[in-house]
Amino acid sequence: MIRGTCRRRVPRALLAMTAMLLLSVAVAQGGIPQLRAEVESNPGSVIAWVALGNAYYQAAQFDQAKDAFLEAIALDYTSGDAHYGLGLSEFSRGDFQAALFEFTEVTRLHAERFDGHFNRAVTLARLRRSGESAESFRVALEQAAPEATDADRVQAHLGLAGQLELAGDYSGAASAYADALEIEPENASYILRRGQALLNAGNGLEALPELTALESRSGDYRVSALIADIYVGQGQIDYAMWSLERALEKAEAAADSAAQASTLVKLGTLQRSLGRESDAAASYESAARVDPRSWEAQYNLGVTYLENGQTRQALEPLQRAADLDPDRSDIALALATAYDQLAQSQEALAFARQALSAGLADQEQVTNAQFIAGRALYRLGDYRAASDLLSLVLQSRPTDPLSQMWAGLASYQLADYTTAVGNFERAVQLNPNSVEARANLGAGYLAAQRYQEAETVYSLLVSQNDRDFESLYNLGWALFSQNRRGAATEAWVSSCELGYEPACSAISTYL
Repeated sequence: MIRGTCRRRVPRALLAMTAMLLLSVAVAQGGIPQLRAEVESNPGSVIAWVALGNAYYQAAQFDQAKDAFLEAIALDYTSGDAHYGLGLSEFSRGDFQAALFEFTEVTRLHAERFDGHFNRAVTLARLRRSGESAESFRVALEQAAPEATDADRVQAHLGLAGQLELAGDYSGAASAYADALEIEPENASYILRRGQALLNAGNGLEALPELTALESRSGDYRVSALIADIYVGQGQIDYAMWSLERALEKAEAAADSAAQASTLVKLGTLQRSLGRESDAAASYESAARVDPRSWEAQYNLGVTYLENGQTRQALEPLQRAADLDPDRSDIALALATAYDQLAQSQEALAFARQALSAGLADQEQVTNAQFIAGRALYRLGDYRAASDLLSLVLQSRPTDPLSQMWAGLASYQLADYTTAVGNFERAVQLNPNSVEARANLGAGYLAAQRYQEAETVYSLLVSQNDRDFESLYNLGWALFSQNRRGAATEAWVSSCELGYEPACSAISTYL
């Protein structure tokens, strides 16, 4: 069997979770023509067909390799090397389901093979079946002796850690990185990954001794930046700022503009969380200047301006961020927010729809985008579409007075006055001090022919502001509709004297 004689592993493709597919095909002794001649002269030889499959595989002729390994399997289904080679060929052809089947057969027929379990885990990872992949990496490690080298075992530990992180088991991932460090104790990358996993698991303090020791001998800015994150988690903001300054010094010393920008963005985000908006804006501006390709710097600068009420100033950096990374939903949502605040409804609607189609991170962001789109549709006169979207918003935000009010406005325009009044009443309950909500409630009562209730609402508004000419005018309508012409006249005259032309017209037309 090939597996027992001339095996070697050649790392071919690094996968996202850091584990490599283990290749253990034999190097062909002689070229493909010679091996082809051997199988033609001895077509019943499993060894010959596997050797030909290995040669095709080494030549990246994966279809031909597949055919040769299938011939070997047809002669001896228990041939682990034939199934293994076929798994490699299918993986390289991009048929991961077929590769999974073959590597599973290797582990079923030859449970002691580390490489079978390892490559089964890699294939499961490629298929995004993290739980099963992690378990397969564990089994591979159990079968590591005597076949696997130290490098193989390290890759298995890293693969296990990566899959546990995807599953949200950060404590387990930290343990897997620790196991890798037992084999390679000076590997800075593994120390950094373990520290990040511990931070994600809520145990960042446990990583500080290792990270601090690494920081003293490393020029990697990421170590200081991670230490800063741990300090932030512990509420030690001064220490975090100090660590970020160290990270920035290291990035500058390495002339790494991307690292400088990333560190400045972190610094700005920390400053913004402390309410130091001007300092945060300065940090983001520096990040954008150091690395003009940093969408994060432009995005965060724009968001800072938005939060400070500098909406027009926010547009330029946000648009630059969108140009740098046009597929990011959070950038599209920020632009939608800016245009919504500026009442530029076409632009607000376009970016809100883009954000929704791009896939937002959480339900709160989805609701924000739906609200912006609904309000933009209302302003553009598409009341039915606006009502549909705003109804969705209310499912997530039933206690938000602004959402209730805009949903009511859309229903009002659709002449669904009963629904509109319900929305307006809820908006007033949630925000009793809102003059706008009360005015809309009064309008809803008028439209629903609930004149006494409209009179009550508008009388209250006028008592709070006797120069509110619109409320005086609508109060006049509520009174007129109850056939109380004298009181209606007084209300319209007062509104007319304040310069409200519709009130003057009502006097001449109806009285």
